[in-house]
Amino acid sequence: MTDQKPNPTSTRSKSIPQKTERTWLLRLLAGISSAAYCVILFLSTEFTVNNPPSDRPIVLVMSLFGFLFAIYVLAVLVATKVKQNSRLVLLIIAAAVVFRIPMLFSTPIQEVDIYRYMWDGIVSAQGISPFRYPPQAVMSANSQDFRDRELRELASLRDRQPAIAEVLRRVHFRELPTIYPATSQAVFYCAAVATPVDASLTTRLLIMKASLIAFDLATLFLVIKLLSLARMPIGLSILYGWCPLVMKEVANSGHLDAIAVFLCTLSVYLIARLFFSEQSALQNRVKFHANLILVALVLAAAVGAKLYPVVLAPLILFGTARRFGWKTVGAPIVAFSLATFFLLNPMLPPQFRLDKRTAAATESGEANSTGASNPDQPAANDPSRGVTAFFKSWEMNDFVFMILVENLKPTANNQSNQPVWFSVFPEELRQSIATAVARWFSIPAAEAPFSAPFLLTRIVTTLAFLCIALFLAWKASKHQSMALVCEAAFLTLAWFWLLLPTQNPWYWLWALPLLPFARNRAWIAISGLVLVYYLRFWLDYCFANIDVLGTGYRGTAFFDFVVTWIEFAPWFLWLTIEYFRKDDSAKTDCAA
Repeated sequence: MTDQKPNPTSTRSKSIPQKTERTWLLRLLAGISSAAYCVILFLSTEFTVNNPPSDRPIVLVMSLFGFLFAIYVLAVLVATKVKQNSRLVLLIIAAAVVFRIPMLFSTPIQEVDIYRYMWDGIVSAQGISPFRYPPQAVMSANSQDFRDRELRELASLRDRQPAIAEVLRRVHFRELPTIYPATSQAVFYCAAVATPVDASLTTRLLIMKASLIAFDLATLFLVIKLLSLARMPIGLSILYGWCPLVMKEVANSGHLDAIAVFLCTLSVYLIARLFFSEQSALQNRVKFHANLILVALVLAAAVGAKLYPVVLAPLILFGTARRFGWKTVGAPIVAFSLATFFLLNPMLPPQFRLDKRTAAATESGEANSTGASNPDQPAANDPSRGVTAFFKSWEMNDFVFMILVENLKPTANNQSNQPVWFSVFPEELRQSIATAVARWFSIPAAEAPFSAPFLLTRIVTTLAFLCIALFLAWKASKHQSMALVCEAAFLTLAWFWLLLPTQNPWYWLWALPLLPFARNRAWIAISGLVLVYYLRFWLDYCFANIDVLGTGYRGTAFFDFVVTWIEFAPWFLWLTIEYFRKDDSAKTDCAA
């Protein structure tokens, strides 16, 4: 009897069905998700501005997104098990595009930020700085009476084009000037220029959302490239490409974060490629330094889209210095600093701006909210007012920050007029802290009970984040693995978000492209948990004056002091357990 070699045909026949079945399952999940997004498209018509808020199907839509998140998690599991090849990549990309199409045509659900982007683009397209006039100044302007030519032009445009007037009416916080930096403004301008002047509101909305989706899909391609460079399963790109949070916040709501996310991910990709280039590629010194400066300029452009990418600067700085020497970081630091200042300059207070004409107009009170020149009144178009208001008082869907600040606020000055159950600091200590902080920072007595605790909590959480960021940067600078460097970048962005007072769901997009590199599985859950935020609107509409579940809290107070604990507390416990479990596994491996 002769030995027989294994029949390769029979071997393939045993392996192919299993792989085919899993691919079929992935396609089935994509089909189910597509159908669910079409249902959300239909339901989004109930979120028009004319529809009473209490009639909006918020709970139903969020339940659908919860269902989509469950499908998404299953798809992630399947995508990492099937054969990692170009067919899988094409399936992930094709489904990602299909998911975004119904969301592109949907009505923004509980979000209005996109109207500010549209208005800023319209103003820029007229050759006028979007930082000069708050929308309220244009709303109240009389196109016939004003001495200010630019304000008169905007008022005239408002009166001639009903769609533009409607955009203006839908802008949120109209009394504040825009807070969006120059890179984002350039995108708004391009979208406005690509839009016919007499276009309808729907057309304007579609063009702006399509522009942002283009950045979103470009980010998906960067994620695929990063995974390829790190030699990790390409199926992990589904963590970004199919994430329901991306569909909601970019394709549906049209948040500008897609611009900064793309540029921030691009900077990580460029520096990772440079860190792990072959030695022969680093010998061309001119090209090497040019690439370092390119990374610096891309990161500056990301900061110019939204400020948060600056938190990656220590990681890139220490990583570069440790690998190539401190002498190599001088030129990139200068390039980054100059480019960032140039891009953020229009947002600075008048005395720091390079545009002396606009600064002089601001200081003299020209073009204030009434249109009259009055040096005795504060200028209404100071761009720093919007940013200052954001950093001094905005708080939403936070957890760590909320626990700290609610324990520092004097109880007698609780704005919600409802007790905070987790507030345990003695009242005398709160009062003394608020008084001391107000004295140190010259905060007016009337504002001290609220502003002082908020400012102190800002300082504490900022210092905590700086310690985390510097530790991650130092630790990553020693790694010789691209995956670990990308994980450090992810953790930097993730912890920055976790310590913010404004943990808006779309802010989690900042870290999402690098989620495939996170070794702690608990991080995946955040993309689903943050959608709980939208229940705050439902509680406000339906339970503003009703005690919820006998807790003593009504409406938004129930969300702030109860729901956020359900949203985050179990997750932090899970994160901690996973961390120590991973640490124990690493010790076991080392011992073995």
